[in-house]
Amino acid sequence: MEAMMTGMINNIFFIIFPIILYQMFATAGQRNFFVSHRTTMTVLFSISIILCMVFPYQFLTEDYIFDLRQVPMIVGALYGGPIVSAVLFIVSAVGRIAIGGDGMYIAILNQLLVAAGVPFLAPLYSRVNRWWKAVLVFSISILSLLFNMFAGYFIFGDPIHNLIGIWLMLMLNQGGITILTALLIEHLQKQEYLYNSLMRHEKMETVSHFAAAVSHELRNPLQSVKGFVQLLQVYEYPRAKQLEFQQTILDEIKAAEELIDDYLIYAKPVYGEMKHLEVEAELSHVIKIMSPYANARNVELLVKRGNSLSPILGDSQKFHQALVNIIRNSVEAMPDGGKLEIELETSGSSICVHIQDEGVGMTKEQVNRLGEPYFSNKSKGTGLGLMVTYSIVDQMSGEISVQSELGKGTRFTLEFPKLTK
Repeated sequence: MEAMMTGMINNIFFIIFPIILYQMFATAGQRNFFVSHRTTMTVLFSISIILCMVFPYQFLTEDYIFDLRQVPMIVGALYGGPIVSAVLFIVSAVGRIAIGGDGMYIAILNQLLVAAGVPFLAPLYSRVNRWWKAVLVFSISILSLLFNMFAGYFIFGDPIHNLIGIWLMLMLNQGGITILTALLIEHLQKQEYLYNSLMRHEKMETVSHFAAAVSHELRNPLQSVKGFVQLLQVYEYPRAKQLEFQQTILDEIKAAEELIDDYLIYAKPVYGEMKHLEVEAELSHVIKIMSPYANARNVELLVKRGNSLSPILGDSQKFHQALVNIIRNSVEAMPDGGKLEIELETSGSSICVHIQDEGVGMTKEQVNRLGEPYFSNKSKGTGLGLMVTYSIVDQMSGEISVQSELGKGTRFTLEFPKLTK
């Protein structure tokens, strides 16, 4: 009995393991069994058939040798169709001929009937629910064993009434494993369907966020342009007033162009010349630009420059933009003023820029959503600035990490790989 259980477990392992292996290593989004990678799964099921035949087990009596080769044959025919079924039949037939024995011709004929008949049931199998699938594969397995039983009776005179208990156990054994295998594949396919549906939903949600952000941001400058053009059409303004309106129109058009440029930065690689940047010099330039903005809002900039002579690779203009976006957000997070600490740190193979404020802070959920399109902690914000910042840093092979606590402030860390001179 112990040897029988060991052999049965081995056969089950030979059948289940290739399916799990395929699921683990198949390309995400292309795991539809026998559709995306029929060749791979045919090879794996062929290996299952060979291993089951090479390592059979005695079933209840020492005179009865059994294996589960028909399980991958039945499942392969239902999911793979005629071509896969034919290949599996050839593999099993060659293996059975190599083994030989009195029951060889019955076994090959049985395998031929399975390979030829089961693919015709595939359309029906694909339409029914999972429980009817279980009934169908169980029925196919039972019919296959009944054929063997009656063929043995008519050809070799095997006494059915003496072996009916063994045959019933065989039917339950093989039928149960066939159901388990089919339901496992159905479960994996369902998981893959849910995964693909989630990916499509996320893509559509991103598109909707982008559409909302674009329409929201572009509507304001377009409405202003439209209003000034209508005024110029209806009224005769002095030349000075007309020039003022025209300048306002140009400013609004420029704002719309900058918005479009920001979206292009997010969608495409950083444009401009990628060159060696001295981070300390670039940071000094940004601090010089942002100091008046911070002073006007009663924010004190405290700079710790450190010693960073090693360059990084990036686009100077876009690097400035990324730093300006974060510094501006940090300043705006302190409506009553405070201190904004900026530190440059060199460690090992990387260069870090730390930006820490004493502002309102964020929850963990808000931190996790930073960089998403159309997510902002500001009442009139769209999240576009940080979205572009994350994109710029990523395109420079850098990383952004954020630590924040409500009421105590936020710390941004921009880490870039250091270039060796």
